[in-house]
Amino acid sequence: MNEEILENFKYNLQKLRKRFGCSCKQLSELIGCDSSYISKVENGRIIPSLDKLIAIANYFDIEFADLFRK
Repeated sequence: MNEEILENFKYNLQKLRKRFGCSCKQLSELIGCDSSYISKVENGRIIPSLDKLIAIANYFDIEFADLFRK
């Protein structure tokens, strides 16, 4: 993932979580991951797989591409 796209994704993910009132732990568990997964994603320690990206988009009921828009 290129740096700008990754930064857009991390920013959008945090914004969506806050808008939905969802903690990192809650979202991690809702998409079937260990409790620290989303925190690691937002801190740039891991890059999510395609299936996790799709699960995140589905949870927030948004288009997949919206996760990466500026």
